[in-house]
Amino acid sequence: MLCNLRTEQMPTGDFENGADVLFFDDVDAISRSVAVPITRNERITDPETGSSRIIIKYPIVGGFVPFGARHADGQAHPHAGTGFGISEALDFPMLPDGSYSKADKTKSMIRRAVVHQFTYDGRTFTAHEDRSGDNLLAVPNSDWIVYVNGLHTAIADGDDLLYPACATTGDAALCYPTPTAAGVSRWQFKEGRWQLSHFEPVALSRRADQPRILYDEPIELAAAEPSLVRDHDGSLLFTARLCGDDEEDHVIRVWRSNDGGRSWSIVIDQSQARGQAPITINRASDGTIYLAANTRGRERDQLWLWPLNEQRTGLLEGLEIRDALEEFGPPPTGPVWFMDHPTAVTLRLAGGQWHHVLVYRLMDRGEHAGAAPPPQTGMYVEEVISTGAAIPEWHFDE
Repeated sequence: MLCNLRTEQMPTGDFENGADVLFFDDVDAISRSVAVPITRNERITDPETGSSRIIIKYPIVGGFVPFGARHADGQAHPHAGTGFGISEALDFPMLPDGSYSKADKTKSMIRRAVVHQFTYDGRTFTAHEDRSGDNLLAVPNSDWIVYVNGLHTAIADGDDLLYPACATTGDAALCYPTPTAAGVSRWQFKEGRWQLSHFEPVALSRRADQPRILYDEPIELAAAEPSLVRDHDGSLLFTARLCGDDEEDHVIRVWRSNDGGRSWSIVIDQSQARGQAPITINRASDGTIYLAANTRGRERDQLWLWPLNEQRTGLLEGLEIRDALEEFGPPPTGPVWFMDHPTAVTLRLAGGQWHHVLVYRLMDRGEHAGAAPPPQTGMYVEEVISTGAAIPEWHFDE
């Protein structure tokens, strides 16, 4: 489990601080005592000005082929025990108190998408930052540059991994590069490491009739934080967080591809259906496809999931995951709890059983302004139980 860290009590919003990986084989026995650090923020000196800068390391999301994994025909997966992760590294001028100013996002920020290569041999996990080239995330034979990760882990496609991400044909170093697209990237294992080989756009940014202004700049109607699953018939289903005006902030859209991701069409387009927050598409252990997001009117403090119908053209009755106001009362300082960024995966845990694990974060909104975190703040892990027989995500020797 890749777990993000935060720097608290600094009035700068999302002041993250890298990531750890945690190992577990029982959902009820996850312990931070086994956390292995992957990356942390860096403090550097600008070689041109001599001023101090800080590089903020944001959450790592990627893909991994489990140790011992095999294809459905029983052949060993040639890249078992390897994987990759992507994170944003945002480079800011550092303020005297050690923090940074969000106003510098459109003035003095430098963005870099960082790839980490992972291995596991059944005993030892290793991670290292891939510094193989200046244009590591430029898509070969394309104008696209992948600049930020998605919310969902990659899924297998033969020997390759398909990974939801966002890309631009503009300046990827900008806070809000344009034009952009949320889509599906293909990663292949070559020359001893996972490398980006293709990007297929699904949801393209577009200009708003009356654009919002953020940091003195107009913003586009865009898609971010995408997620991807494979359905039982082999088709691919995709969604993303749409944003930019009142319609896009609350719409649910799901795309489907029946040709392996080469072309996409919208199959669900439901207006005013979710809170202004991330949404993901997930596949439970029995193959049930569902969306996880905050509800409309409870923008960040009530989480629900909605199964898709069998035709994948609409949503079935939803199920409440957690109500932060009901469980914890009002947040100590902020107007709402931030209980968001839900994402899930099916894992083979102790005893060879398959478990569908959903994770999300909870924090007091006031922490973005520098308030101390209350006891409820942290990463939450839920198990989603479904009624059908488990469908293995990977094959292993029994």
